[in-house]
Amino acid sequence: MPTLGDFYREKILSQKDLVDQNLPANSGKIEIKQDLFGCKLFFGKKEFIECRSEDEARYLKVWMESGVREISVPKDEEYLKAIVPELEALKSKIDQVIHDYTFGILNRRIRERIRREVYQEITKVEE
Repeated sequence: MPTLGDFYREKILSQKDLVDQNLPANSGKIEIKQDLFGCKLFFGKKEFIECRSEDEARYLKVWMESGVREISVPKDEEYLKAIVPELEALKSKIDQVIHDYTFGILNRRIRERIRREVYQEITKVEE
């Protein structure tokens, strides 16, 4: 199964026009909300990141949930729109595998630590 690092190297770093985005540590629920001025990615109590589009917000949400703190975002909106469903599907499959393997671990802290460590490994971009 491809990892998020593989996806990033192949689909994102291959693009010419990228914008770097710093992401905060995942602090609970992450939500995407539309307003008059566009789309916002909310996290924490009242903190948010302004996004150009819902696709950008969905893209950043996947990486935030994965624990990534800095990511490059393609400027091409059409390209972003095309790859976001594939990225979300990949993350969903990975979440399911992690869940299946940690299901029997009763201690929530240990389960979360394992999940974080797995995501640290699979988000690495190796050349």
